[in-house]
Amino acid sequence: MWASKWIGILGSLVWGFGAGSSGVSVPPPQAGQIAPAPIIYEEVKVAREDVTGDGKPELITLLGKRFAPGSPYYDQLKVMVQDPVKKRATFFQATYGGYQPELYFCDFTGNRTKQILLQAPTGGSSGTSDYYLFSDKEHIPAVLSVPQPLTISGSYQDGYKVRLTVKEANQNVVLDLSDRKDIYEKDGIYKNGKLQQPVEVMPNAFSVLKPVERPDGTCELNGVQRVSGVYNADTIAYVESTWKWENNGWKLERVTVKKAQR
Repeated sequence: MWASKWIGILGSLVWGFGAGSSGVSVPPPQAGQIAPAPIIYEEVKVAREDVTGDGKPELITLLGKRFAPGSPYYDQLKVMVQDPVKKRATFFQATYGGYQPELYFCDFTGNRTKQILLQAPTGGSSGTSDYYLFSDKEHIPAVLSVPQPLTISGSYQDGYKVRLTVKEANQNVVLDLSDRKDIYEKDGIYKNGKLQQPVEVMPNAFSVLKPVERPDGTCELNGVQRVSGVYNADTIAYVESTWKWENNGWKLERVTVKKAQR
């Protein structure tokens, strides 16, 4: 019931004041004084997790405002942390909206308290998501950083090959794409194995950034970035990265480049 009360507060705005007890009439408001329509949030996900470190679970509610009635896209997302004992709530606002958002809970920073990881898929053919990491340890709200996508570059070469470079790992990988030569030859990218025009690869942001629990109870983050070739649907590789929180930030642990199957 307390949760519903807070959601009701989110969806309410004061539209005006009625006449006083003296019976004095109130003039109608001018156009510039009329409040905008209320922003209606709905429950998207609900969980019970201890994210404050007091040993008792809080009620975590992911709230979303739909772009339009019936739309699958939430153009605004909030995370509400409610302490049912102290009757207090903390709110976290996502910068962008998303489709089918998800919440994950784990101790990423090693402070023996779980943080909240919000995933908000952006939609579209790229399959990427925006990620947010929130902390409410001891009821002190904080927005923590998340790993940034790796800087991936590369270009096509003669012989149906692509040379990929991952800047942060100072890593170079050569992909043999000869299994696609019939398509590339048909599309005029190659002629008898000779590259006909310069072609740069198209890296994407994280499609996956998921928690992986370590033996000590903390969590790393495993990211996956898709790399496209001559067009977006031509997926040629997946770049996987593992990140560990260290010294108040994310440290890149390892990078693996995997060729995509045709």
